[in-house]
Amino acid sequence: MRTKVMHVDSRRARELSGIFKQLAPFVEVVERSDPQYRAVEKLTRIRGCDQAAVLVIANALVSYQLNVRGEEYWQYFVDHTAFVKDSPEQVMIDFLSHNKYNKRLLRQKMARVKSFFKTKLYGELITDGLKYCSSLELLRDFLLEELPSSRFSKTVLFAVKMYNYVCTSCGREVKGDVDLPIDLRNATLSIWSCIVKGCSGDVHVCAGKLMREPLRTQLINAWRIVCRESGIPCVKLDALTWLITGFLRDSGLNPGEARRRALETLGIEIPVEALKELVKCAGESY
Repeated sequence: MRTKVMHVDSRRARELSGIFKQLAPFVEVVERSDPQYRAVEKLTRIRGCDQAAVLVIANALVSYQLNVRGEEYWQYFVDHTAFVKDSPEQVMIDFLSHNKYNKRLLRQKMARVKSFFKTKLYGELITDGLKYCSSLELLRDFLLEELPSSRFSKTVLFAVKMYNYVCTSCGREVKGDVDLPIDLRNATLSIWSCIVKGCSGDVHVCAGKLMREPLRTQLINAWRIVCRESGIPCVKLDALTWLITGFLRDSGLNPGEARRRALETLGIEIPVEALKELVKCAGESY
């Protein structure tokens, strides 16, 4: 009996581009309904755009291996940092030292935050937090240069996405794009939707493999196809995939129930047929 080997199906990515093109009109609504966006919006309102930009990037760079869902973590982060009058660096160090949701690899995360606050990029952002709204690629490149990481580092790409939220919250037009971060949710959706085939066993184990090379680069390339052919920038598509995956997961992969949750939470009617396509291979992953 032949052993299944996971592989990325670019043709399926092209098929799904049509599904996401149907969802393109919802992107702006979904982005602004993202609990993480609302948390960033609150932070910019209280601390101003410059300090919010710095805090959002610093926190995004260490937002991994959390022991709570991302939407809860970001609300907790804002609730515990927005009104603190210390410098952004001290705020972040104190937050990491005492928060209850981001304790894993704490020494490594603390070192990364301290490194960020020594960069030239930090010095620029603290005086002009919206400087890179006109070029998200440039922000990504500076982060990679000053905090050496893989070009496809999910934390760097996530930091750019969250910075995009700062720009939008502050009324600044966003230009440029970066790749979709291959985090657990996007990796899982890739399996459910048949962009990735050959997963045998636990979907979470397979998703973990997709977050590592060489599959990660292949999957990023497949999602580039979806972004390009659907007309949705990857930095915007991420909010859509992230929330839809959450609705599908919480509904037990029931498209009708996921549609109801999206309508109740976001006020948008996602076609059931589109949601069915996004879980077309889910039954094969367990």
